[in-house]
Amino acid sequence: MYRIVGSVLVMLLALPALANQDKTKDKPMTPQEQYKALLKEQSDAMQEFQQAYSKAKTQEERDKISNEKYPNPDKIAPKMVELAEKNPKDPVAFDALVWVMTNGRRGGKDSPKAKAVAILLRDHARSDKWGSACQKLADGFGKEVTELLRGILEKHPSKEVQAEACMALGQQLSQTARVARLMKEQPDLVKQAEQALGKETTQELLKADAAKLDDESTRYFKEFAEKYAAQMKPDRVIRLCQTLEGQGGAGSEALLRSFLEKDSRRDVQGVACLALAKSMKNRADEMDESQAKDAEKLRKESEELFERATNKYADVKTPFGRKIGDQAKGELFELRNLSVGKQALEIEGEDADSKKFKLSDYRGKVVLLDFWGHW
Repeated sequence: MYRIVGSVLVMLLALPALANQDKTKDKPMTPQEQYKALLKEQSDAMQEFQQAYSKAKTQEERDKISNEKYPNPDKIAPKMVELAEKNPKDPVAFDALVWVMTNGRRGGKDSPKAKAVAILLRDHARSDKWGSACQKLADGFGKEVTELLRGILEKHPSKEVQAEACMALGQQLSQTARVARLMKEQPDLVKQAEQALGKETTQELLKADAAKLDDESTRYFKEFAEKYAAQMKPDRVIRLCQTLEGQGGAGSEALLRSFLEKDSRRDVQGVACLALAKSMKNRADEMDESQAKDAEKLRKESEELFERATNKYADVKTPFGRKIGDQAKGELFELRNLSVGKQALEIEGEDADSKKFKLSDYRGKVVLLDFWGHW
């Protein structure tokens, strides 16, 4: 009897706890929790795709997995927009909408990206988060990204954010021009672009006037140099120089030259000098035989800049701790000895029969060098 009563009491005492657990389960997720859940949904889908892709044994299997399992962010983008619309005053709204702008593919009227632009410019144009967000948008494609950056440049009261928006516009337009030009020169890239950017954005790139985009990019780079560069901290300008180095194009090189010639800070000058030399060298390497004279002119100027970096800024360090002089010397060696058209360096060794030979022994003949080893 006592056991029965005791059991009943235990059950009765447990009821409030069980009720609280049920309340916890029924408790709605906060906007931040919803945002994290959406990010996890996309992350889990990406992990599943990567695992399946790594197990594929043939290119046919990999193509099939890419078409069927790649987690298209456009499936998450509408949910992100909806989250922002339902929670317009919550800080998560900004993060969700920027996610759409940096990850979404589909553009055009009524697309999630178009809606995100409208909401961001209406409700968040003066947010203090735009500095880092503009840096993310610099790598974006599509007219929606351009429209958003222009709006931030026009509406934001902070000069620092205006500077980031102006720089991001120059980079985004320059990158767009470069990819548009590449797709017209190499039609095989169109399918890859459709998978990465979506059909709407890819078609937009195919119709784009690359020369016009380059001119517009140069205008924003010039505006940045004249209005904002001097007030930015050296470490930020140095990071920009390194980004511009890999981007190439007339606009980015003009800005690097401006940093080199007009910025009074020696560490900025040194990094700009090295970055400009690398950019010109890379651009020369990408030219075909019909542009041989232009390529040679670029290599000559690049060589002069590497020498300048070696002689004047040798002790300046990059953010990764490497000295400008050491990097410039390595680039000079490659430019003078390993560029297309240069005489190959002497090589001595033994063949499979232990017979000694020199590369110069085969001068005038076609030679295939096969480097291999065991590790």
